[in-house]
Amino acid sequence: MKKKTLTVILAGSMALSMCSCGEEKTIGENAEGAVSTETKEEEKETEVSEADTEQTPTFSFEEFKGLQFYFSSGAGGWATMLTIDGDGSFSGEYFDGELGVTGEEYPNGTMYQSNFTGHFTEPVQVNGYTYSMQIRDIDYEEEVGTEEIADGMLYCYVDAYGLTEAKDMLLYAPGAPLADLPEDYRSWVGYYDLTSTEDTELPFWGMYNEAAQCGFSSYRLADQLKQRVAFDEEEAILIETSIKNDSLSQAELNEKSQQLYQIWDSELNAVWDVLKQTLDEEAMNALTLEEREWIAEKEAAVSEAGAEYEGGSLQPMVENQKAAELTKARVYELLELLEL
Repeated sequence: MKKKTLTVILAGSMALSMCSCGEEKTIGENAEGAVSTETKEEEKETEVSEADTEQTPTFSFEEFKGLQFYFSSGAGGWATMLTIDGDGSFSGEYFDGELGVTGEEYPNGTMYQSNFTGHFTEPVQVNGYTYSMQIRDIDYEEEVGTEEIADGMLYCYVDAYGLTEAKDMLLYAPGAPLADLPEDYRSWVGYYDLTSTEDTELPFWGMYNEAAQCGFSSYRLADQLKQRVAFDEEEAILIETSIKNDSLSQAELNEKSQQLYQIWDSELNAVWDVLKQTLDEEAMNALTLEEREWIAEKEAAVSEAGAEYEGGSLQPMVENQKAAELTKARVYELLELLEL
C-alpha cells in the first residue's frame, strides 16, 4: 500500500531585539531568559502532526485488480460474487436455487438470481486496517420482483443478498488482526472459532455489510482459474485415454473427441473472462485483435486437418482433436498473461 509523504519546510523567524534597562531580550523568552514553554509545545505538536501525515496510507481500488469478492453459505447452494474496478465501479451476480419448488409450468424447479452493476463511494480510512465506504448506486439487469419461466424453470429476479440494507460497507485489509474483527464477519469467512486455527491475521481483503451483518471474502481470479484448468486437464486426459485404448465405434469416437474440444473451448472462455477483469483497456484491445487472428488460424488448421478425410466418418474426430490441441495450447498461452 502506498504512503503519501508530505514534506514540510518550517521557516524560522528572525528574532527581534528590544532594549530595556540595559538588558537585551528576545521575543519568545521569559523574564529569566528561558525559551517559552508554550512555543516549545507548539513546535512539538507540529512535528507530531507531520509524522502522522507521513504515515497515513492512501487507498486505491486498484488494490482489487484481479480479485473477486464472494459471499456464500460455504455449501455452494447460493452465492453473491462481485468484482471491483479501479474507478470504484462494481459488477456481479447473485444466485440461489430450490429444485424442489416446482409447478406445472416449471417442473425443473425455481432459481433466484440477479445480475447487477454499481459504484462504491471513495473509501475513508477508519484505522490501520479498516476502510469505510457506501454503495453510491446499484442497478439490476432484470427488474427486481419480476419472474419468468424458461426451460421448465421459474426464474425469480431479486436483490443481491449481502448488498441489501447496506449503510457502511467496511473493507478489511490483509493482515488485519482476526481477534479485532467482528465475530459476525468472521463467521462468514471461516474464522468464527479462533481457537481452531493458527491464523492470527486475515489473509485476504474482506468486505463487511455492517448493517446486514454479511461478510465477503476475496480470492484471486487467476488462482481459481488455474485450479479449474488443472481439474479439467485431468478430465481431458481420461477422454484421450479412452479414445486411444477403449473399443469404441466411430460414432462414439467422434462424440468423445467433441467432448474433448468442448472442455478446452470452455476453458478458453473462462480464461478470457478473467483477462477482461484483469488487463487494462489498452492491453485488452490489443489482445482482442490478436485473438481474432488466432481464431482464423485455428479454423484454417482444423479445416486442413480434416480435408484428407472430407466426407468420411473420420473427419469429425480428426477435426475435433486438432481443434482441442490448438485450443489447449492457447489456454496455457493466455494463462501466462495472468502471471505478469
